[in-house]
Amino acid sequence: MRRISIALSVVFLFFALAFAAPKPVPGQPSSTSQPQAFPEPTYQDPVTGIEFVLVKGGCYRMGDTSGDGESDQRPVHEVCVDDFYLGRTEVTVGQFEKFVSATRYQTEAEREGLAFALTYRGWAKVADRNWRNPGFPQTDRHPVVCVSWNDARAFLDWLSKKTGKAVRLPTEAEWEYAARCGGKNYKYGQADGGPSGNIADEALQRAYRVTFWWKGYDDGFVYTAPVKSFSPNEVGLYDMIGNVWEWCQDWYGNDYYSGSPKDNPSGSGSGDSRVVRGGSWYSEPGFVPVAFRFGASPSERMDGLGFRAALPLR
Repeated sequence: MRRISIALSVVFLFFALAFAAPKPVPGQPSSTSQPQAFPEPTYQDPVTGIEFVLVKGGCYRMGDTSGDGESDQRPVHEVCVDDFYLGRTEVTVGQFEKFVSATRYQTEAEREGLAFALTYRGWAKVADRNWRNPGFPQTDRHPVVCVSWNDARAFLDWLSKKTGKAVRLPTEAEWEYAARCGGKNYKYGQADGGPSGNIADEALQRAYRVTFWWKGYDDGFVYTAPVKSFSPNEVGLYDMIGNVWEWCQDWYGNDYYSGSPKDNPSGSGSGDSRVVRGGSWYSEPGFVPVAFRFGASPSERMDGLGFRAALPLR
């Protein structure tokens, strides 16, 4: 009888546990499944210290949504981009210095002995201007300038090899999506639509007597500002508008938007200039809407032109 009682107890316990166990819901993982892996909200590269911010992908209307832009910003078209990481700030002098110290790389401005610069007589090619000597004081926390697209690509190729990650320039579709705070219909990259960041302002006008500037707006900087001097946008990115122009990955095409694919467009297949975005410390009002774009030779370098790193998730 004792053996029968023990056997019945075991059977009862088995059925009790079976009925108490939660039933799996169709289409959902069971309790024994591995939790789904999600990308971290930020990633910091261990070599230069660049901090990347996760930009969740989506679809948006790309181009001149305000109706007062240039012809190369039209037609407005729907674009969808995947999730990607984007540098929280523009690449700084200090970060670029680590690359140069490790490789002894010479920029195109250094090799050729000149770069475009804003002078009191206007724009001109100026001798001995380069990322070490842009014509105004900078610290390690300022955005690097006087670097060409080719220089930026050399830096990113080096960083990719050092980290094992495919670091690159952002496509202009990714760039505009991030500048629009995730594709929102913001003309200047923020909700209130007014000037912000380091752009052509009263300080620049006092120094250079420029004819176009944001009247009544004084950002406090004539030249570049240290990164993070102004508030970030809603995605957590600094200086998407102003401070320095930023190289993008794409070849520039004046009429590219008329045939742009919807998903992850990457620009014209070839060309003689690369896309530049974002405005700089000397950019007048017409040049700082998020839709503004132009092309520059991959070897071009200016005292208001830098870059920002991107990192795809796959």
